[in-house]
Amino acid sequence: MSSTAIIAIITTFIIGSFILSAISYTKQQALKKRKLMIKRLQQQADEALSSIPPLLKIDKDYDLILQLQTLAVNALSKTLNLNPEDKITQNNLNTQKIKLNEYTQLQRHDEITCWLTTDAELSSTQSQLSYIDKLLDLYRNNGGLSVTKHQELKHHLNALQQKLSINTYLYQADTHGEQNNITLYQHYIKRAIHVIKKTSIEASQKIQKIKELSERIQEVKRTGRANELVNLIKPSETIAIDGLEETSILE
Repeated sequence: MSSTAIIAIITTFIIGSFILSAISYTKQQALKKRKLMIKRLQQQADEALSSIPPLLKIDKDYDLILQLQTLAVNALSKTLNLNPEDKITQNNLNTQKIKLNEYTQLQRHDEITCWLTTDAELSSTQSQLSYIDKLLDLYRNNGGLSVTKHQELKHHLNALQQKLSINTYLYQADTHGEQNNITLYQHYIKRAIHVIKKTSIEASQKIQKIKELSERIQEVKRTGRANELVNLIKPSETIAIDGLEETSILE
């Protein structure tokens, strides 16, 4: 065999090795990218799904719940497309599709309560709602939400947070009022008034609500008997003033 033929064979072998190495590298990079995409999509689904439970308990509307559930279903669908043999994701997707259908039909298994009973519960739930607020920003930035829908949901979430704070403070005022704890009764009514002042409800309605609550404070100061007043929001045998037991001042 001539030296030229040997050189040609060696050259061909070297070139072939480079080609095979390039193909292998490309496949490895594609696999790595696929795994990262699956991980990112699973994280998106988990974030959306973990945000829904607190909403089911305090938000009577379905728009935000539906949006989060839809985002989760879409993320799981994309995950399954990247890994069709993943039975766990397939089962999870089927479950979430069923829930999405339930929410679309305005069905839920949770009892809705527009207040919490302690400051600790309120703080924990508000943290969860703030996390949802950040998720909405993230979804807008990555194209998952339109600017208009993003603003609409943010406005709803902000109103929900304010409503929850006001009603929780009024609930606690009622609790302390039943015990005739005048100091804490006034304290929680003042906290509710502080939040009401920050709301975007119609001015005359805001003034009226603040007036009603301020009159409660003056009444207690005059009589020293908070336990003789009708509850503001806490369920009782009496009727809550202005229907606050059933509706929010933000509605």
